[in-house]
Formats: sequence, structure tokens, C-alpha cells
Amino acid sequence: MSIAKITAELRSERLLLRPLALSDSQAFFDIFSDADTLLYWSREPISSHEEAAALIQKELDFAKSGTCISWGVALPDSNLLIGKANIFQLSEQHRRAEVGYILDRQHWGRGYMTEAMRCVLAYAFDKLKLHRLEADTDPENAPSLALLEKIGFQREGLFRDRWHVHGRWHDSVMFGLLEEDYRNNGAA
Repeated sequence: MSIAKITAELRSERLLLRPLALSDSQAFFDIFSDADTLLYWSREPISSHEEAAALIQKELDFAKSGTCISWGVALPDSNLLIGKANIFQLSEQHRRAEVGYILDRQHWGRGYMTEAMRCVLAYAFDKLKLHRLEADTDPENAPSLALLEKIGFQREGLFRDRWHVHGRWHDSVMFGLLEEDYRNNGAA
């Protein structure tokens, strides 16, 4: 069995990380149609609810293939989806994966994604027994850079002109987090 097929709901003090569902398409539309939210994302904003449903279906298909685990980041009282976090590019052989996340702009600045990503890191290292996690972000995305450093990731390199989005080339800062560093830095 692929490690990606071992999934669970995750809970933090203020959040529920749960499997995505096609019923989340309105929330996905709200997130992925907002140009400000997607300013540093590697795709253009979507323009229809059908595109939102297709994005969710793509996530569900990746999960079935064993290459990705995606959680909807929700407020537990209302089950309102406010973002998404995932582990993807899973390599069982190398015990490595990449993490990603996005949060509805209305919920920025409240520490939600830090809280969600701490759950994802614990799942990755404690349940999946991964050795290494990786992340990439645009070097102009100061909040994402700060989040990754806050949860223990280290800058490892710069990929120049990695993404072509919004009509221009964007660099990518690569981050890594080893299980040993995660455990030694009190993140566990």
C-alpha cells in the first residue's frame, strides 16, 4: 500500500484538516479565483465553479494514485473550508515529499497556516515516517518565507526562472526540513 493512502483527519486547537470533497467547490472557487491569493501561486486564477470542481477532482485523483495527500483546512465549528495543505511528490524509497499550502485571503494573518502545517509536519514525520520534506516558494512571498522558517525549514537554494505565471518568470526558493532537525528543534 502506498503511504499516501494512509490518511486521517488532523486536528489542532482551532482547525480541522479533513479530506477534500466535491462539496468544497465554492470554497475552492473563492480561494483559487482571487488574484491576490494566487499572486505567488504557480497558476493563473480560475474563472468558474467547474474549474474549482475540476481542481478538487484532480486532488482526489492524485490521492487515489498514492502521490499526494490533501487536506481541506477547515474551521471545526462550521466545517467551512478556508484553505488546503498537502504532502505531494511522495517517494517511499527516499522517504521524501514536498509540502504545499494555500489559505483564503480573508483568513491571513491569524496563524492558521502555521497551525495547520504543524499538523502536517507531525503527520509526515510521525505517521508516514518520512526523512525529509521540501517546499518551494516565490522569494517575493514574504509571509510564506516566514512561515517555512518559523516551522523549521531551512533555505537550501534558489531556482532562477522556475515558473512562468502572470506573464513573467518567477524564481523559486527551495527549502528543506529533515526529520532530525524537526525533532531537535522542538517542533515535535
